[in-house]
Amino acid sequence: MNEDIRAAIRAKITAMGVSQAEAARQMGLEPQELNRALQSRGKIAPVWQTILDYFNLELTVKGKE
Repeated sequence: MNEDIRAAIRAKITAMGVSQAEAARQMGLEPQELNRALQSRGKIAPVWQTILDYFNLELTVKGKE
């Protein structure tokens, strides 16, 4: 994940008006799992990073219509 995606998720959590821990619980995650995902060590699987790099692509987040 890149920082733009992490920031988008943090903004969604803020807009929900809940804590990060509560958002994690609502998603069925442990709060530590979400915390790690939103930090720099929350990376996509290495194989996907290799594929994206090879094709000069980046992962982005777009809201559903």
